[in-house]
Amino acid sequence: MFHPMVAGVTIPGVALGLLAITPYIDKNPSRKPSDRKLAIAMMTMFLMLWAVLVIIGSFFRGPGFNFTFPWNDGIFFDL
Repeated sequence: MFHPMVAGVTIPGVALGLLAITPYIDKNPSRKPSDRKLAIAMMTMFLMLWAVLVIIGSFFRGPGFNFTFPWNDGIFFDL
């Protein structure tokens, strides 16, 4: 459990700040994907993190959105 200021403002703010400074970190002017290794690596890491968080949020929650392992309590879907 995080304090609401940390969970709702600080962590998303840092993430958005890092995304905002990405163009200043990778100053490669080339438009060929084979020359943009850093940009491709950063985008791949972002997409993989997004996919992992979606999987955890979908399958590793129980009643009341509490964290639980699906192999212990089964998969919980409540619409």
